[in-house]
Amino acid sequence: PEVSRRHSQLWRPGQPRKIMPWPWARSFINFHIRASHIRNTYRMPGTHGAGCGCLHEEDLSSQSQLLLPWIDIGAVRGFNEDVANSTARVFRPYHQRLDDNQLVDSTEGDEELLVSVPFTSPVKVTGITVIGGDNGRTPSSVKLYINREDLDFTSLEDVEPTQELDLVEDFHGALQHPVRAAKFQIVTHLSLFFPQSVGGDRTRIHWIGIWGIGSEHKRQAVVTVYESIGNAKDNEVKDDIMPTQDAA
Repeated sequence: PEVSRRHSQLWRPGQPRKIMPWPWARSFINFHIRASHIRNTYRMPGTHGAGCGCLHEEDLSSQSQLLLPWIDIGAVRGFNEDVANSTARVFRPYHQRLDDNQLVDSTEGDEELLVSVPFTSPVKVTGITVIGGDNGRTPSSVKLYINREDLDFTSLEDVEPTQELDLVEDFHGALQHPVRAAKFQIVTHLSLFFPQSVGGDRTRIHWIGIWGIGSEHKRQAVVTVYESIGNAKDNEVKDDIMPTQDAA
């Protein structure tokens, strides 16, 4: 039968064959060759930035909303930050995530960094994205605490985190680390504790994306602002509504 003839033409170890496998297999091989080339060419620590070859919006698979409009940026705090009031810089629109000049460092010789994020109205959190520093300064994990505005280093050890996530070096902001949705249904405050980096002498963060669903009345207020400045086009409003790819 035709299927048997095709199957017999597939390459086996120790049998050098010049006959190509099925068309779908050729496409699969070509895809991995291209993917390997992209990783080897672009995904290099310390070179993330404009033109680095990272994923675009249309290349990312799942839909999620960036909760930046619901974050009270002026009230964001960082504990053990090297430069005072620098933590708020890492909360920016998605299209500005690759700005290497915006960052927060932990103090030299101390990798711990605690970030306190208040929201202007209750939100549902579904995922976290973190762009860390190069040379081993990317945080290796993050512990999340909800609705604990009083949390600091003195009380941190006495509180059980809502969830802990393992992080990887993601210099393009392409990975969304999902959280347990049932535990993050009504969030008015989120604390992110980064205990250590993957191998540096301090922790560095360039961008933090918090994904989820904002309250309807807050979303309506944001739309009203856009309309009041001349009905901005859809592609301008979409900066705050971004798709992203779940981390495996």
